[in-house]
Amino acid sequence: MFFFTAVADVYRRTRKPKDIFWNRFVARPAAAVLLVPLQRAPVTPNQITFASMAVFGLGAALLVLLPGWRGLLIAAAVIEISYVLDCVDGQLARLRGTSTPVGAHLDFLMDELKAFLLVAAVGVRLWLPAHDQRWLLEAVIGLVAVASGISLTTFVRRPEYREATHSAATAGAGDYGNGFTPSAPSALSPTRLLEGIGKFLIHYPSYLVYVALLDQLPWFLHLYAAVNAAYAARALAVVMLKLGGTR
Repeated sequence: MFFFTAVADVYRRTRKPKDIFWNRFVARPAAAVLLVPLQRAPVTPNQITFASMAVFGLGAALLVLLPGWRGLLIAAAVIEISYVLDCVDGQLARLRGTSTPVGAHLDFLMDELKAFLLVAAVGVRLWLPAHDQRWLLEAVIGLVAVASGISLTTFVRRPEYREATHSAATAGAGDYGNGFTPSAPSALSPTRLLEGIGKFLIHYPSYLVYVALLDQLPWFLHLYAAVNAAYAARALAVVMLKLGGTR
């Protein structure tokens, strides 16, 4: 009973005021279970970040090496464990009061490296059975889209860009990935609805388990590549619009 009380207390103290459904009810409660023994252990949040990356690398390798539906389920489970660890690092830093900007940027970097690995691993997995090169081509397009989104996100978060365009600072690195940041509530509109769907599809841990259960990995690659490409195109258009008339 004491352990569960401690878990509930740690979760309450480390949760974010604004968070997505998957984090609030799945990933962060699971992370809180690990935080109880870790909070006094000689381990740093950055070490947890690197551990999360290692576990994700294992999940990506299993995605390629384990064929069939069961293999997909195992790989997806390992990737979800990696994401729980990804939540642990930030929660541990908040619990100890040791959050730093460089730690947030490290978390963002690892998240985007994971996105590269995931797209590449999915493309190779889909290519292997019949050696259909179209899957590799789509994976390359997806990698370009993800890389473009990352580059644009990094650029618009630069203080020089914010100063030149009089833009407000975006959310902290790693909050939603690829520049999707929470906005103030307002009336539902088609644009806001599309943005909400885009945020959900970018945040693959929220639905990868369902993709695996339904054995619909091709649709994951289609949608993930398309949403990243749409985000990159939109972000580039905004940058061109704001900076096109400046020197």
